Amino acid sequence: MPPRKKPVQPLAGCKIALCGTFPKVNQAVLKKHIEGLGATPLDSVTPDATQLIASPTNFNKPTAKVTAAKKLDIPIVGVQWLLDCVSSNAMKDEMPYLLAAPPVAAPPSPPAPAAKGKKRAAPAAAAANGTNGTNGANAAAAAPPDAKRQKTDTKQDTKKDVKADTKAAPVLSVPVDEFCSMPNVAVHIDDDRLVWDASLNQTNSGNNNNKFYRIQLLRTTAGKFYTWTRWGRVGESGQSAMLGGGSMDDALKNFNKKFRDKSGLAWERRSDDPRPGKYAYVERNYEPDSDDESGDEPDDGGVKGEEDEEVKIADCTLARPVERLMELIFNRQFFAATMSDLNYDANKLPLGKLSKTTITRGFQALKNLSALLDDQSLAATEYHMTYPNAVESLSNLYYSVIPHDFGRHRPPVVADNTRLKKEIELLESLSDMKDAELLMKVDKARSSEDRSIHPTDKQYNNLGMEEVTPLDRNSSEFVELANYLNSTTGQTHNVLYEIEDIFRIERKGEKARFEACHVSSPAAKDADTRLLWHGSRVTNFGGILGQGLRIAPPEAPVSGYMFGKGIYLADMSSKSAGYCASFISKGTGLLLLCEAKLGDPLQKLTQASYTAGEDAKASGLFATLGQGRTAPPAWKDASAVHKDLAGVQMPDVSSPPTDTNVPNAGLYYNEYIVYDVNQIRLRYLFRVKMGGY
Repeated sequence: MPPRKKPVQPLAGCKIALCGTFPKVNQAVLKKHIEGLGATPLDSVTPDATQLIASPTNFNKPTAKVTAAKKLDIPIVGVQWLLDCVSSNAMKDEMPYLLAAPPVAAPPSPPAPAAKGKKRAAPAAAAANGTNGTNGANAAAAAPPDAKRQKTDTKQDTKKDVKADTKAAPVLSVPVDEFCSMPNVAVHIDDDRLVWDASLNQTNSGNNNNKFYRIQLLRTTAGKFYTWTRWGRVGESGQSAMLGGGSMDDALKNFNKKFRDKSGLAWERRSDDPRPGKYAYVERNYEPDSDDESGDEPDDGGVKGEEDEEVKIADCTLARPVERLMELIFNRQFFAATMSDLNYDANKLPLGKLSKTTITRGFQALKNLSALLDDQSLAATEYHMTYPNAVESLSNLYYSVIPHDFGRHRPPVVADNTRLKKEIELLESLSDMKDAELLMKVDKARSSEDRSIHPTDKQYNNLGMEEVTPLDRNSSEFVELANYLNSTTGQTHNVLYEIEDIFRIERKGEKARFEACHVSSPAAKDADTRLLWHGSRVTNFGGILGQGLRIAPPEAPVSGYMFGKGIYLADMSSKSAGYCASFISKGTGLLLLCEAKLGDPLQKLTQASYTAGEDAKASGLFATLGQGRTAPPAWKDASAVHKDLAGVQMPDVSSPPTDTNVPNAGLYYNEYIVYDVNQIRLRYLFRVKMGGY
């Protein structure tokens, strides 16, 4: 009997390129799917490519790969084409999956009902019916099955019109829910620039509920309107339904009814405080962000667009240690790991879509909860329920505003200061990472100017730093700083350091602000400036270097901070290293050395005081010293490190840390707190491998 032939694989002979980021699946997984079906994945669009799988966002820009595919008349399909090929183990017809650009002009929208309250308007620059046509897994901007593949020989005047429209009214990034399978739909944006998209969340720790509800008013390319709904437990796909018969009135009626049923609020009142026992509305940012970017580099060896032939990405001009620092600070894997470690649900509300308003609402929810933890009588007077029920209710509200993913585990009630501080850390990290995310945004136009700058150079430039200079390991400056790091470790920390780099840094404008800050008064006659440590997660440093060290906002609960809201510093390096969470960033942490104007005398405390900041101000003082049991025994002039530090004090590490003999000291180690950001000047940044924590 002759040997049986191996069956031909469904995509045998195909050569497929990928372009963009896709919901719920990354390019590495897609490449495995491509290989598993017998096709060859390509890193660039070459003349022998058979398909390009692109995200709608990248298609609409278009990116270099999309431009190349159009020139070569290569089919450009949504990712659902490949996923359906996998599920059916057969090659699917490309036609229903072809991507098409959003229409230049759409028929006028039927008027939306007049809102009685405030509307959440899209930015003024947004097109009245602006949409990028995104449809998650099914590529909502796909052409109808009977449509011909779009050619690139569009009339020149149309191109000009599109360019002009784009400049005047940039398209918002309003993705259709990724589980909606209806083709050729987009989220409706009415003539008042109101985005008809509602993300709702509800947490109930007692019932082990952590649920979402999504409502979208969808508009088809044929002018029909429907209301899409999907609901279930956070982290799962849940159930879904498409409501309505196709008319605008019907879709509006269903949208408004469903929103009121689930939230207890009218759509136009969605920004009001959530109703007890109902879903909370989670505001999203719809401006295009780096979550929508592909991060594609030019297609080396592939066909490029006309502009790409003239301009190539330049080499990185940064010193290698600085380049490595940028790669660490802007590492997306570390962002994801940080959010996962803090139980934030980035699938529900990606960092790029998280609004500052939502973070502020989260802080306010924690502030209300903190007040209740401090004064249990508020349960009866403010919330008209028992104390345990009030705590759980406010905890549920916080989780509803700031989506968390606990899997099938019961959401823990924020019932004590330990849990409260962890949630404060989450919101502070989200705020810093949000700033870093903005710095990573790539110009949608990918202009010649941007294309001539290496992405890492651009990230560095966006930080706006005056100086980031790696120190020579053999210099006296490096040696002095290394001694300060290694000689100020606490016995209770058991930390081991391996210094990778030390950078001398200067933020633009910070020196002038620092020098203009005077910490003198009848009570504090001397500046008492010291060189002190500050530690934070590497994912926070895009925000820290770009915006400077910041003090918690008014909405944050004061009880989350041992000595009030301020910037916390230490004279023991291991005290600050404990805040670096280096396990998230593969054992590497970042530590700052800051020049801090403290004032002399300091307000000295041995026990926590949430009112320390107000108390210091009332006494004419500018900083607090939380006194510890162990500290450096002597100080010296920091000109030993650099001449510019003359007059600044730093520990004299020729003698090891010793007992302070402070009576009733409640801390192991000293903490210094300043209450004005202008009292701080960033001086050095340490990149350190950390072990022992």
